[in-house]
Amino acid sequence: MGSGLHWVLGWRSRHGGLAIFAKQSGKWRPDPALTSPFAAPSMARFYEADVPTQQSAAQAHPRIPRAHANPLGPRHNLGAAAQGTQEAFGVNSGQDRRGETFSRDDRLRKRREFEACYASGVRVSGRHLQVFLLRDPAPPIPSAPPPRPRLGLSVSRRVGGAVDRNRIRRRLREIFRRNRDLFAGQGGDLVINARPPAAQASFTELRDEYRSLVGRSLSRAPVETGSR
Repeated sequence: MGSGLHWVLGWRSRHGGLAIFAKQSGKWRPDPALTSPFAAPSMARFYEADVPTQQSAAQAHPRIPRAHANPLGPRHNLGAAAQGTQEAFGVNSGQDRRGETFSRDDRLRKRREFEACYASGVRVSGRHLQVFLLRDPAPPIPSAPPPRPRLGLSVSRRVGGAVDRNRIRRRLREIFRRNRDLFAGQGGDLVINARPPAAQASFTELRDEYRSLVGRSLSRAPVETGSR
């Protein structure tokens, strides 16, 4: 090699392969004597192999053979929709359900209210319950709305544990709420003391005894002359 030449290693863009470039007359040219004979590597175009040029015909939706189908038929068969006017349920049912609620105003909340029932009310006892009823005076004028009866509950630890006592309270409140018709639009304060056998009593037994005791106390209860 002459001292006036300069060489660099590069890649031939036209023919591919490595080549030694010599600078001659201000331009870089591959030197045939030093150029590598290797050809440019090529990538196998495997991704084009065995690709059909036409799409296969669309197949029908697969179905389960009859031998493997459900022999009982489709589930949740709701049938045809009912015709005519249907009864509506919920807040817009059109029925007056105010008598079935149990609000704060339906409870005895003060100790003196319980003591008044114990001192002046009519006492009637049963196997599971003991009731004290103190009637309210009649409304002063016919147009005045009738007073609502109020309920007070006394469930001591002798009845059972906390779970049993809470269950009895819930049942008695529900029984009172569903049986306001016993008072026939009259008011009064009712205190119910639960006895120990009430923990083993069923809802039906408590309800029947409640109706019997309240009915007897209403027939004997005097009207209170004072006010709440």
